[in-house]
Amino acid sequence: MSSSKVLLTGATGYIGGTILAQLIESDHPALQTITCIVRGEDRVSKLQDVYGDRVKAELYSGLDDVDRTIEVASQHDVVINTTLGWHPDSTIAIIHGLARRKKTTGKDVFMIHTSGTSNLADRPFTEGYVEKRVFDDTEDDVYGLEKAADAKEPYPQRTTELGVVDAGLQEGVKTLVIMSPTIFGVGSGEWNKSSIQIPTYVKVALSQGQAIVAGEGKGEWDHGGDGVPFGRKGIIFSGNGRFSWGEAVQGAADAAYEAGKIKTREVKSVGLEDGAEIFLKGWDVSAGHGKQLMEQGFSSNSRTESAIARKLGWRPVKGAEAWKEGFAEEVRLATEKGSS
Repeated sequence: MSSSKVLLTGATGYIGGTILAQLIESDHPALQTITCIVRGEDRVSKLQDVYGDRVKAELYSGLDDVDRTIEVASQHDVVINTTLGWHPDSTIAIIHGLARRKKTTGKDVFMIHTSGTSNLADRPFTEGYVEKRVFDDTEDDVYGLEKAADAKEPYPQRTTELGVVDAGLQEGVKTLVIMSPTIFGVGSGEWNKSSIQIPTYVKVALSQGQAIVAGEGKGEWDHGGDGVPFGRKGIIFSGNGRFSWGEAVQGAADAAYEAGKIKTREVKSVGLEDGAEIFLKGWDVSAGHGKQLMEQGFSSNSRTESAIARKLGWRPVKGAEAWKEGFAEEVRLATEKGSS
């Protein structure tokens, strides 16, 4: 595996940038040069300025540039995909490229795809159904659960993830999906320092002058700051700790209030439709998916047990204290962005 070539997508994003910073710290032979595919000559230049010859930057026009994606992926043995989770064409292009690589070298190829636990979320508003289970990646057929849910109602991120697994099985590419919960903390990459859910609660509180939650905020999620399974069994969780949306929005409210950015700690409850309009303003959400994303991504229940990762030796570093401190960090970041 020492001669394997590694490609990272999304290096200018929150997850991808943080992963790149971690990979750069490794002395593993396969990670002495990491390829990153990015948009824009300015990003190519910055990657080279920051990381020197540790990073080889490949230019493409964006996620829709599938031919270039296939070409670059075909030159690598391992792809870590952290780009937009609801763009199926770009992810399938990676699979096609890796399949070409396998045909050329005769060696196994791998794709690590980042997804999210909203794929398993319930629909407490629109369906009145509250999921009581805690999903376990060693015991539950996560792939089967997602297949059934997507057959009932497609969810872009879930559809994309399932496409990765199915295409990998069809083309002989070993896929591993890491299904992340709410990710918190300041990223260590050079570009985007903030994740999605908690920063969004903070930004809404700052823009509205008061923290807002859809419904009562009772939904619960996780947070996260033997051989490896692949394919249908290779969908694993990465949660560490649990919270309710009510607790999250109160954390945002308290942090913003203590920083003197809003005048009240009180949280205002709104309906799902109003919540989608407020929270997703400016988001690139396809028609008809706004309410669905608001419900599954910011208001639902999705509890998981990260059994496989722990069996493989993963030991989370950041716990409850870091979770609490993260709200103040997000207020600081949001304020800095607003003033820049």
